[in-house]
Amino acid sequence: MKVIGLCASPRGENSNVKVALETALEAAAAKGAETELIDVAKLQIMGCQADNYCKAHDGKCAIDDDMQKVYKAIEEADGIILGTPIYFIDVTAQAKLVIDRMYSYFMHEPSKELFSKKNFSIITTNGGLEEEVFMPQIKAQFLAFEMLGFQTKDLVNLPGNNDPLAIKENEDQLEAARKVGENII
Repeated sequence: MKVIGLCASPRGENSNVKVALETALEAAAAKGAETELIDVAKLQIMGCQADNYCKAHDGKCAIDDDMQKVYKAIEEADGIILGTPIYFIDVTAQAKLVIDRMYSYFMHEPSKELFSKKNFSIITTNGGLEEEVFMPQIKAQFLAFEMLGFQTKDLVNLPGNNDPLAIKENEDQLEAARKVGENII
């Protein structure tokens, strides 16, 4: 069993969502999973070019950038947890790049079959917005993975985390992150 965490926060080591993802991955590891955290903000990933090359080439994207590493990690994983802070009422630009580039798998039957055996969860953090402001957008991103065939599990928002590393002082939120890690198995 392998679980990857995709951290889409540009805050680096000061990221609340990175702390939540690390906590979730530790919980998955405690249940026997091999884990890996991928900091997508450090990768060079271009936006989808909408050339439909992938549709003519068995789901392979024409862009040869760091997203190829992410594709490989997703294909090899049994569980994927996407972690993103909420920026301007949606996922970060870094998360959206990964999500948009997953289009290469859309309507590709072998991928849908492969993903049907994979669990997917999202952890979000935010500074204090009411969930009804941004949750419709996050649910849409969540459903995109369901459309690709993933078994969707948890969608967890951890609010009140505007200050760097504020989550470290909130045991309830760290426990919620642990549960995501346990449930992804």
